[in-house]
Amino acid sequence: LQSMKLIIGRAAMLSKADLTTGVVGEFPKLQGVMGGVYAARSEEMLDVSRAIVEHYLPTASGGALPESIPGAIVSIADKLDTIVGCFAVGLIPTGTQDPYALRRQALGIIAILSDSDIDGGLDTMVAHAAELLSDKITEGTPEELTTRVLEFFKERLRNTLLSDGLAFDSIDSVLSAPWFDISDATKRICAIEKFKAHPSCSD
Repeated sequence: LQSMKLIIGRAAMLSKADLTTGVVGEFPKLQGVMGGVYAARSEEMLDVSRAIVEHYLPTASGGALPESIPGAIVSIADKLDTIVGCFAVGLIPTGTQDPYALRRQALGIIAILSDSDIDGGLDTMVAHAAELLSDKITEGTPEELTTRVLEFFKERLRNTLLSDGLAFDSIDSVLSAPWFDISDATKRICAIEKFKAHPSCSD
């Protein structure tokens, strides 16, 4: 456990260091990749280098996800900091306008949490981020900010599940109850869908 905390801490501290380099300045798509290279050259642990590379994942919808726990945790923290920070100062996506790609980052968090066994509900994570950024909030309280961000995530999750072919009534029945454990919520929706398909449920 102590080793895991060390890896996550080092990866988080070094995750953006490569943005100051000439290589990434010239080739922005190498951000993270070069961070991993520089970390390895500086004799950081292999797991630290790997987490630095992975924390940008996924880079697109359906893209590769972090394979390591440190990479997944730093990725979630990084994306959540951006989302909550933007909401805190009123930079909220509207219509087709999403200049900071908050929707994509929210979908990335949802994908990671759906695919991993990371403990802790999304509500706890968002509330902690809101508290850390409380002095940046331009309107409302950390609790109100948490509510706004969770509603944003809820819509992204609903749209993701609908695009996966799950029925809206099954989705809404689960999302009307505490849904913050993304993996568990998805499993409950699939269980309802399976139950609905059982012959005993047919007319």
